[in-house]
Formats: sequence, structure tokens, C-alpha cells
Amino acid sequence: MGGSLGIQVGIGLVAQVILATILTAHDFGLFALVVAVSYVLSSVGNFGIKTLMAQRTPDEIAGLRTAVFRAGMWAAALSGLLLVAISPFVSRLVDEPDLEGLLLVTAATFLFKPYTAIATAALQARLRFARVAWALLAATAAHYVVAIILAEAGLGALSLVIGTQVNAVVMVAALWVLSRREDAAPAVASVTTRRAAAMARWPLAGEVAMDATGRIDFLMLGLFVPTEVVGMYYFAFQLVLRLNELLTGVARNVLFPALAQIPDHHERQAAGVLRAGTLLALAGGAAAAALIASLFPIEEILWGGRWEGAVPAMMLLASVAPGQAVQAAVEQLLKARARFRRWTGVITVRAVGSALVALVVGAVLGDAATATGIAAAIAVFVVVEAVLEVAVIGGGLGIPVGRYWATALPTWALLVAGGWGVVGLVSGWNLDPWVAAAVSMALVAAFAAAVGAAIWRFGIITRS
Repeated sequence: MGGSLGIQVGIGLVAQVILATILTAHDFGLFALVVAVSYVLSSVGNFGIKTLMAQRTPDEIAGLRTAVFRAGMWAAALSGLLLVAISPFVSRLVDEPDLEGLLLVTAATFLFKPYTAIATAALQARLRFARVAWALLAATAAHYVVAIILAEAGLGALSLVIGTQVNAVVMVAALWVLSRREDAAPAVASVTTRRAAAMARWPLAGEVAMDATGRIDFLMLGLFVPTEVVGMYYFAFQLVLRLNELLTGVARNVLFPALAQIPDHHERQAAGVLRAGTLLALAGGAAAAALIASLFPIEEILWGGRWEGAVPAMMLLASVAPGQAVQAAVEQLLKARARFRRWTGVITVRAVGSALVALVVGAVLGDAATATGIAAAIAVFVVVEAVLEVAVIGGGLGIPVGRYWATALPTWALLVAGGWGVVGLVSGWNLDPWVAAAVSMALVAAFAAAVGAAIWRFGIITRS
């Protein structure tokens, strides 16, 4: 799963490099607004299925799948119709006429969501991570190939929207091929649609809030900030999101279902989260430091200053990415123990908080807003929220919060500080961009290796 996510991150980075040479900040801004409006509604079609089913055995999933699929299809159809209905209003609200058509295209694949969620959950319950990984990889590759072709053809933001539609179609096809032999007759009685809907209400609410986090921000910004600035911030967010997808993706797609399979072994679960948190801080901190140290020369090499205004925002967002990964590890244990109501509350606070920060920044700064200023405010919120969230929910799950942060926080802070230090060091040497990027990455690699060796030498991971 990690290997697949790593390849997907690589594909996404290469695609973003190519798309950034073709599309404008306004195109990315339009797509950011599409994401902000549609993601929350489209997640309704998932109907909390993946979260709900992760605690179930394959036989229990077989008994649930028909009822949950039926309820999910109703939810997906209604959310798709709602998106169609509100698209003219949203378009006028942010004063972007082209947004209406983009939202209509986006609604076309909402009905695919329930099947995708059920097939993924069934494979994960059997620990068939490789099959999920192959489906994700195929969908990602098709997504970006189509988006690049259409962008080159001059379709602008529409190329990004159609790319996501292709992703959904390929994902469904791949999951059908890879999971059709996993179907089994239920060993338990099938539940009714009404019962399935009642069971899914809290997982659904949590997944909707999760999809809103970091995405509804763009709509809040779009109310006050020029679309070009939103696009510049979205571009920075998307590049760093590749790192987040790799780190949190492993936690959600592997750690969560694995912990859910040992529900009665709380000590083993807590030990697994401690170890995962330390490793995520180490891997995420090293990757973040490499990004921070090399972004300026890489931007000059790839785009010749076209996206220079987004680089400081990228550096700030990369600085907090390891903390989000450490936070995600604890979150998976909350879900694995089926505490969906509490999980929903936590994610809702996170989503509302980030949206309020974006709203305040946009309202206060207005046309004077920059991608860097937006990223700085969001980064501060992410750090404070991560520390408080782990403190609030970790203790109730049997995780020694002090010990958790005593290993993860210094690792995260030390590596990120090393990345910023390399920026200050190399920037004074007046090197060629290629040389500056190579030297920066080499210095970060050496520093990260030293930190990792120290962690291993003092037995921090093995003690977890």
C-alpha cells in the first residue's frame, strides 16, 4: 500500500509539474472552488461505508453490503441533484460564471461512490491491501494522463474536472475486476436498508467532515479573495498534499483496518499507534525537510519563477505535514474502536476550525491576501489543533500522550528546523539551481539519517 501511494505521489508530482506549465493560477483557482463545493456532497455517497465496515468481518460485510449499497445510492443521487441545483447560486456567489458548468460535470459520477466504498471496504477487511493499491494506482494514472491531454488541448480548468471523472470511472472498473471473486453469501442475516442507514449515520457524518477539512477553506477564501490568489494557494496546497496523501494514506488504509482486527487487544493497539506515530514523524519530517530545503531552486528549474509566489506557502504547509500524520495515527485508533460519534465530533471541530480561519483571513485581508499569508494562518491552526486533539482523545484511548509527543514532536521539529536551516545556509552560496537543489537534498538526507540513527540507537521505536 505504501509503495502504491508513493508511486501515486510521484505521478501526481510529475503531473502537477506539467499542468503548471500549461494552466494558469485562475484555472487552479476555479478547480479549487469545484473541490470545495463538490467534495463534501460527493462524500455523502460514500455513506460512511468504509469506516462502518472496517470493524466487520467479511461475513458481516456480506450481510451489510446490499442494504448499505441501496442507501448509499439514494444518498449519492440526492447529493448529486443538490449539487446541480446549487451550482448557479454558488457561481454567482463567487462571481465566476464558468464555475456552474464545472460543477455540473462534477456531479456526473456521484453514483459511483457507494460501489467504490463497498468494494474497498470488503478488500480491506480481508487485508487485501495490494488489490486496493492497484486500483488506486490505475485510477491515478488515468486521471492525470487525461487531465494533461485535455489541458494541452486548451480546456483549462475543465481538464482537471474531467480528470477526476475519469479517476472515478477507472476506480470502479478496477475494483470490480479485483474484487468480483471476493463476494460471498452472507453468513449472517442481511440487515434492512433502514437499519443500515441508522448504523452509518455517525461514520457518514465523520467522513463528510473529513472531506470538508482543508477543502471548504477554498470556498471561504473565494468569497473575499481573488480567484488567482485562491489558485496560487491551492497550487501550494496540492503539491504538499502529495506528502500528506502518502503519510496519512498509509495510516487510513493500513493502520485503521489492521487495528480494527484486534479490537480486544488495547495494549497492542496503543503500542502500534506509538510506533506508527514515531515512524510517521521521522519519515514525514525527513520528506518535509527535503521539500522545504529544495523548493526555491526546484521552482526555478521547472517553472522559471512562474510559481515563485507559491513557494513560501508550500514551505509553511510542508512544515506542518508531519504533525498531521502523527495526529492521523491516533485518529485511526478512535475509529478502530468504533467510537464514531466522538470521531465525528473531533473531525467536525477540525473542519469548522480550518474553515473559520480561512474565512477570517479572507475577510480581513480581502484583495490584499497572499498565498503565504493564508498558509501561515492555516499552519498555525494545524499545529495547535493537532497538539490539542491528540491530548484530548489520546488519553481516553490508553495512549500515553506525554510519551507520544515526547518522541514524535522533537523528531518532527528537529527535522523541519533542519530543512529551514539548509535553506538559510544554501541561499547564501549563490549556486546554480541544479547544484543548489542537489546540495540541499544531500544535506537534508545526511541530517535525517543522523536523526534516524539516533532514534534507533536509543531504542525509541523498539520501546514503543
